Amino acid sequence: MSRKISLMLTIVFVGIAIAQQVSEDSLEHMLQRAKLYYNNGEYESAINELEMALQYLKQLESTDQVEAYKYFAFSYVALGDKEKAKGLFKTALTLNPKLTLDPATVSPKIIKVFEEAKAEMELEPAPVEPGPPEPVVPIKKQGVSRSSALMRSCCVPGWGQMYKGHSGKGKKIMIATGITLGASVFSFIMRESAHNAYLDIEASAPQTEFDDAYDKYKAWHNIAVFSVALFGGVYAYNIYDVFFSMPPAGFSVHDTDNGFYCQPGIDRLKVGYRISF
Repeated sequence: MSRKISLMLTIVFVGIAIAQQVSEDSLEHMLQRAKLYYNNGEYESAINELEMALQYLKQLESTDQVEAYKYFAFSYVALGDKEKAKGLFKTALTLNPKLTLDPATVSPKIIKVFEEAKAEMELEPAPVEPGPPEPVVPIKKQGVSRSSALMRSCCVPGWGQMYKGHSGKGKKIMIATGITLGASVFSFIMRESAHNAYLDIEASAPQTEFDDAYDKYKAWHNIAVFSVALFGGVYAYNIYDVFFSMPPAGFSVHDTDNGFYCQPGIDRLKVGYRISF
């Protein structure tokens, strides 16, 4: 595997070296060969030569780039591809808006296509300059109260974390609280059911029935204790975290409209969950 990687890297480096060599030493010769092909009527050869040099044209001076696109367009006019020729003339005009063709050396057919490209460029809408940015009105940040966060987490674990800007952590604590609380309630119900079943066994029943019922009750009792311990751990961590954690830098209670809210009034307290769409 390492040999294959080394071989691939060698090929890449050789390709880069060759590309640099072409761009530095041979590009102007390629342009001269393209002109020679065009003057000899070998238009497809001129196009192939210019296509090979196209990716390196930016290495040349602006005047040489314009010259390359001119002969590119000349060759396409000669082959009857008017639209491609106009596109190349537009590129040349973009590089040199004052570009003109000499009727003494350029055929009327080429000059006609050139003038059409120039006219189309004049009709194209000018790019719209972006206006100055609108002034940003600073919004006064409202700080996060630790006591408010603590009160929220005491009521609903995770709510205080969300209030302080730790939305992801708050949601995880809420989910963990729901799971452990649900498991605790369910295990207590099953424990009581098993306990009642154990007490309802008649005294004349065999000892094995007593043992099985007691083992079932004991198992659900252990599960209930474990579930309550988990719930207590999540709740304790929730209180500890909301008391000592800091809100994100620059966070404000106005930074988001989503989440739980608590709005005290004169005779009532509004508690709910707000979602923005």
